[in-house]
Amino acid sequence: MSRVLQVVKRRMKRLNDRFRLVILDESTLEETASFILSRKSMYIALSSLVMVVFLLVYGAFALTPLKYYIPGYGDVKLRQEYIRLNVKMDSLQQVLQAKEKYWDDIRRVLQGDAQLQQPDTLSAEE
Repeated sequence: MSRVLQVVKRRMKRLNDRFRLVILDESTLEETASFILSRKSMYIALSSLVMVVFLLVYGAFALTPLKYYIPGYGDVKLRQEYIRLNVKMDSLQQVLQAKEKYWDDIRRVLQGDAQLQQPDTLSAEE
């Protein structure tokens, strides 16, 4: 357990180690910029940059008409029209099935294959 604790302490200390980044002008060797950085500050800066870029991209798609170019994301009016047409198609299919059954019954009667059904009423003899 103490070995693991030592490794963790060493890594935490390395996060705070400072490094110096110096940017020089090649022609004059003059120092243009100098930064003192640590691994922790670089991690925080890169994480923040990734989050900002993500939020900008998300905002660009969520708040602009770019979202209509995403596959599967349609216009609200088109979706309502699709639902209305789907309901209408279902009702037309039911009507078509009823008409097909009607014509099949007419065809059976004309061919003589129809079975006559007796009504389930009480007969007058009883």
